[in-house]
Formats: sequence, structure tokens, C-alpha cells
Amino acid sequence: MKPEPGHDQIWSLTGELLWDIIVFLDGKALLNLGTTASYVLLTCERARLQRCLVQVRAPVKRPQGSKLRLSDDGHVSRRLCPPPRQRYVINFLPVQQSLAKLARFSKEGDRLALGSLLPWLENGDACTRAAAVRAVARVARREDRDVLASLLACLRDCSFGGAAMTEMATALRCLVAPGDPEVVEHIAGLLSNAAFPVRHAALQALPHVVAKGDAKAIDMILARVDDKDVEIREEAIRALAQVASEDDHRALNCLIRGLRDESIYVRRAALEVLPLSS
Repeated sequence: MKPEPGHDQIWSLTGELLWDIIVFLDGKALLNLGTTASYVLLTCERARLQRCLVQVRAPVKRPQGSKLRLSDDGHVSRRLCPPPRQRYVINFLPVQQSLAKLARFSKEGDRLALGSLLPWLENGDACTRAAAVRAVARVARREDRDVLASLLACLRDCSFGGAAMTEMATALRCLVAPGDPEVVEHIAGLLSNAAFPVRHAALQALPHVVAKGDAKAIDMILARVDDKDVEIREEAIRALAQVASEDDHRALNCLIRGLRDESIYVRRAALEVLPLSS
């Protein structure tokens, strides 16, 4: 992904003008200009990254066999209100690099930067979405409700997992106050979702938004240790070990019971966490 020629020209022009000015300045003015030059160049680079992220998006695939008729509403609306020009990308590495750079160049709580970062929570491959979560966590303020709503919405996405879910755990620890009632209530609702990936994601997220020994969270996890899905039972064992206190007899009995589970994965999870809980 290369920036438009106009952006490079603006970048070069800014640098050339600054160097032309420098030769006429004395020591004190040079000292002041050092901060100004850094600010101008940083602002230009940040604006360029934001524009690039807005202009690219992941290819949208239509269902196989579907055809778009010439009379389709989509054709009519595009003719009446042409969308802004966008580039579709296949190689997401430049996007990931742009997300990381924009997060470094932005101040905490920068709404413009967040406006460019948040859409990538739902676009691209797993590594790109992981980079977006990492960048959002770096820029957003703690307990920013709009950002938390966007992050928690990702837990409902069945395709959200892997590296992105790992970064989500770190982001939630940074941005959520332990035991935040709204966040805990939202995750509690996801634990009863019919979709297995949603329940699994909620169990992964829960330990990172509650305090150690949180009785309500422990009850929610205990309700999932007998789930019909093996992966849910395994994750419940791991989540229980993270949340329950060492002297919680209910949790300890549950972990011991996990050693007799019919699934080798659940038994292995219980065996791995028991030394940490005993």
C-alpha cells in the first residue's frame, strides 16, 4: 500500500520549507524550531496514516452463486451517491504497520486517531485485527465507553479469535476497571449465547475484567464447567483457575472433578492449573 503522490509531495515540501527557514535562524530560534519541526512532521505523518487507513478496506465477498442485477438498489444508490474512492487490499502487512505507527504518533484519547483505528477491529485477517486491538488499547483512555462497546462487540463475532483474542485480553485489562458492572453484565449475557464461539470468547474475556476471588464471576464460570462443548469446559477450567482464590473449596472441587472428565483436553487443563490453585 503506497500513499498517493500528493501526500509524498506535501511531506517533501514541508521538509524543504523547514530546511530553507533554518539557515536564517539564530540559536534561540533554532531551539524553538526543533519542537515546531517535530510537531509539523509528526502531524503530517499522522494525517497521512489516517487517510491511508480510511481509503483501504478488505475485499467483500458475495455469497457463492449470487448475482447483482442492474436494477438492484445498490446500483441505484451508488449512482445517486457515489461512495468515496477506496482501495481493496489483499496484503494486510502495510495496514498493520500503519495501525502501529498511528498509535505511536497519537496522544491518549485522540478521537480522530480512534476513528481511523476502530473500523479495523472488524476488517482484515486475524493479525490485522490483533494489530487494531493493540493500537486501540494504546490510544484509548481507560473506561472509554465508546471504545469498550466496540471491543465487546467483537466478542459476538464468531470469526474473532486467535491472535486477536489474545490482544483483546490485554486490552481489556488496560481499559476496564476490575468488576465494571456494565462490562461484566455484557459478558454474562454472552455466556448464555447459543453460538459456541461467542460463549468461548466470553469465557476468555471474563477473567480479565473481574478481580481475583469475584464471587459473581466464579458462579458464572461454574455454570459452564458441565457445558456440552469440550472447548467450553476446557476454557471454564482455565478461567476458574484465574479468577478463584486458592482457598475457594468449590473451585478446587470443580478442578479435581475436571481430572475425571471424559475429554483428554479438559483433563489436561485441570492437571495444568491444579498446582497453581492448590
